[in-house]
Amino acid sequence: MYKEYWKLNARPFHNTPDTKFFYQSSQHTEALMKLRYAITENMGSAMLTGAYGCGKTLLARVLMQQLGKSHIAKYCTARPGMHAEDVLQSVLNSLSEGCAQAERAEPRAECMLEGIDKVVRENRKDGKHTVLVMDEAHMFDKHEALETIRLLLNFQSNDEFLLSLILLGHIELADRVAGLKQLAQRVPIMATVNHFKAADTAAYIKSRLTIVGCAQPLFDEEAISFIHRNTGGIPRRINTLCDVSLAMGFAQKAEQVSTTLIVDAIEKFGVA
Repeated sequence: MYKEYWKLNARPFHNTPDTKFFYQSSQHTEALMKLRYAITENMGSAMLTGAYGCGKTLLARVLMQQLGKSHIAKYCTARPGMHAEDVLQSVLNSLSEGCAQAERAEPRAECMLEGIDKVVRENRKDGKHTVLVMDEAHMFDKHEALETIRLLLNFQSNDEFLLSLILLGHIELADRVAGLKQLAQRVPIMATVNHFKAADTAAYIKSRLTIVGCAQPLFDEEAISFIHRNTGGIPRRINTLCDVSLAMGFAQKAEQVSTTLIVDAIEKFGVA
């Protein structure tokens, strides 16, 4: 809608986990390093928590891209109300995706565990380590679901873990895991991402605009400060506010996005 007007190659603030837009703030870089360490050093598992909209899913996708051909990285998402069998079936489906001879296990926990074991051992025979990213893990609202996560850490040979499990979730996930001592003791690496400080918000906006070919500052300094205060430095909210502000600027034929224009965008688009 506004790309041509602002001379952009693409929408810079679309709220999708597009890895080319990954912004390497100090906290995101540290979290990525910790997760990579957990995998490359065969620690078995790691957990990434953070506030809503702070880039956990995007960071995980960057991680999966960086692992290379020596790893097979798969992704699945937790849902509320999942029982043990639901968790195992979701994991098995994710790990079996793309396998030429994937077999559907019987809907019993022991059969699905056997199916998962078969997949990770076959991957290891092929010289590849299996990585599973479990997103929205805070959605596990049943005790048995988290207990089932612990079972996934039992896939081992004599000297290594055959599956690296990366748990992603909101801040409350850390408390839930801590409440299950047997699970907590088996998650040795923990990382957190949170909202940006003002300097990172400014650099984040500039980074996204640069990636889509922006040759001039589209937001004045006062506008960027206002965006930071209004969004609390949360990337998802920054994206939404910047996106509707560029749309409003296009509608008003503005030369640059100002605070006044952003206020108009908030009112017209109903952005909280």
